[in-house]
Amino acid sequence: MSDKILIIDFEDSFTYNVASVLYPLEQSVSVINVHDFFTHHFEKFLSEKNLRAIILGPGPGHPEIYQDYFQKIEELRKTESIYTMGICLGHQILGMMDGKKVLKSSEQIHGQTITINFKDTSLKVQRYNSLAVVDGSFAQDIRRFPRGISYQFHPESIGTENNLLFFEELLEFIHGEQGDIARQDLIV
Repeated sequence: MSDKILIIDFEDSFTYNVASVLYPLEQSVSVINVHDFFTHHFEKFLSEKNLRAIILGPGPGHPEIYQDYFQKIEELRKTESIYTMGICLGHQILGMMDGKKVLKSSEQIHGQTITINFKDTSLKVQRYNSLAVVDGSFAQDIRRFPRGISYQFHPESIGTENNLLFFEELLEFIHGEQGDIARQDLIV
């Protein structure tokens, strides 16, 4: 095993769409089932010197279903050589781990676009969710944290404009161009 990017599959068909966006840019990408990873392969991957990024992918259900894995996810997040990204369910898991509430969205959105502001650009992004990470009374569509970022929407979707922009920091990190990635948690 020498892949730079490992995508954790929460048994969701969109997971391979994430991989297909990344393959042309970084061919060293693997997808592994969430239960297989945390039950049988976690220690091996954690010690893998070439591993540079973990993506907690989209999936069905509430993030509390995966609480048994939170300690191991936190161990990955504390590993300075690994960048962490969360997409949809992955975003909710990371939010819950950081003490944020995960509540029913005020609007359940499945396969619809919304407009967000990202890196000083207004972009349409595709959402497929009925839950939201909430801090106070504000739903967080994007969260930044040291060596990572998470999105409530699907950056890999054909309905998301400028897909690669959302993977830019991950790719810069794994290729050693870390820049300003180690920022504190921000709401974008």
